[in-house]
Amino acid sequence: MAFFKSLFKKEELPPAIPPDDFPELYSGMKVEVLTPANALLFVGRLRLSGSNQVDVLGESGGFLPRVLYNQPVKLRCFQKDGDTLTLNGTIGPNDPKFWRIEHLQSLQNSENRNFFRQNAGVEGTVRSESGQKYACKVLDIGGGGARVLTEKLFQLESTFQLETSLLSTEEPFTFTCRVRRVIVRAQTASPMKKYEYGCQFVEVPPREQERLLQAIFTLQRKVLKSRRDQ
Repeated sequence: MAFFKSLFKKEELPPAIPPDDFPELYSGMKVEVLTPANALLFVGRLRLSGSNQVDVLGESGGFLPRVLYNQPVKLRCFQKDGDTLTLNGTIGPNDPKFWRIEHLQSLQNSENRNFFRQNAGVEGTVRSESGQKYACKVLDIGGGGARVLTEKLFQLESTFQLETSLLSTEEPFTFTCRVRRVIVRAQTASPMKKYEYGCQFVEVPPREQERLLQAIFTLQRKVLKSRRDQ
């Protein structure tokens, strides 16, 4: 009887161990798969598969794009605190359900930013420290910041409140933004000027960080769908 019990005993899988050089990776981690030139291929989830390699599955469980063996790709992995880890790798074994990414290498710090931006083009408002509100346009947005266009002039390192809705089905977001870059934009045939700000978000709560990333992924999926439908 013991023989039959051992014969039909469910095989226990070994625990998933992160690649040696990247202990911050974990199964279920959200990831963007991009070309080396930063063109988005799809958004998926990581599955740890061994030393110096990971599997990427489609986030919705659907079929993945076709790919060539040994093709170079870039992974932008979103950590729980909103930071990102950007890796280079090459395509290994794959099928319509997953891509195995091998020979992982970390990119330089300039690529490892926590404010990779998704084009947005949505309306919003900025509120100065005195409480005055001004219309603005959110040009792009990421987990750590946004690029904002408005007629109000703010100084470098000053802060303002940004309010915007990224999706019609979502509650609006409110962020405290610190100005890191200012570009003056002159308007054709008008004496009025507008100012473009590169902003860093200040102390975003974890739940709002996760909600923001979800909204960004939804925007990315819409962009990919529109490309496929063309």
